[in-house]
Amino acid sequence: MVFQRYFRRIAIWATLAITFFFMLNRAVDGEYKDVLQASIDFLVLCTYSILIWQFNFALDRREEQFRNSFKSEALRLFVQSAISLFVGVSLVLVVEIIVHETIKEEKAPLVFFIFRGILINIILQILFYAVRSVYQTQQVQVKNAQLLEMSAKAQMDLLRQQVNPHFLFNALNTLKTLVKGNNPNAQDFIVQLADVYRYLLQNNQKEKVSLREDLSIARSYASLIHARFEDNFKLQVSLSPEVYESYTPPNTFQLLIENAIKHNMIGVGKALLVEIYDEDGHIIVRNNLQPKRTVEHNTGLGLENIRQRYKLLCGRDIRVDKGEKHFEVALPIV
Repeated sequence: MVFQRYFRRIAIWATLAITFFFMLNRAVDGEYKDVLQASIDFLVLCTYSILIWQFNFALDRREEQFRNSFKSEALRLFVQSAISLFVGVSLVLVVEIIVHETIKEEKAPLVFFIFRGILINIILQILFYAVRSVYQTQQVQVKNAQLLEMSAKAQMDLLRQQVNPHFLFNALNTLKTLVKGNNPNAQDFIVQLADVYRYLLQNNQKEKVSLREDLSIARSYASLIHARFEDNFKLQVSLSPEVYESYTPPNTFQLLIENAIKHNMIGVGKALLVEIYDEDGHIIVRNNLQPKRTVEHNTGLGLENIRQRYKLLCGRDIRVDKGEKHFEVALPIV
């Protein structure tokens, strides 16, 4: 039924075009005696053309039965086309014989009209299967696009679900360090952690957030890190005003800050500076490089999580550059 609605206009215009084409040839040759004769010919051509269309539509609705009956797709198509052609020719014969014998008074022999009808039937059959093939191809493309979209959404959901445990794992490690060292900032850290985590939960179900929002949570998270390392950790943001209106996957900057802290030594004489600035259509997140001799437990998320979410969000990849003194990640501006 969907295919029939899709094809209805094409069938009408194709019928009229073919009818007028064959009638024009006869009119040019002066074969019509009067308007009545031309009108009868018009009705005859339209009648069996419409009947041919309707039969093909009916046959198309039984396609599933044909598929179950024939294992070979080529054999199914051959049988279905043969039935269409046979019935189409039969309709032409019946209509032309009835009308010719009861109404028409034509100089041309009956075989001329039958031959013309069979030719029109063949043209209609070819047109039907051609349009049907295009329609099926479009439907396959639409389904493939829907499947890709569903797959991308599922992947995005999975990646988003990974962010919460990742954040909590690192935050609790930081809290453990503060409590173990009897740091007086531990209580304030817990309060701030609750605020940040609440914000994280509110935005985690989104595929993208404004860069301004994501930097807000990054700054809040940086204040938590500062409570642990004091002046040995700094976050410096320098972005063009228009960049703040762009978008990013949620918690991108927080993950990058976590990544920098996890892989680098921080302490007296080993201050860690994380810089965020824009350059050549990218947002650069850069930190000085002072690698730890042993890296804490790696969850395998971090950069790969960000990479995959950017691919799903905008189809572009992030760029990671590791030099002798600096490590930087370039995020495409979305």
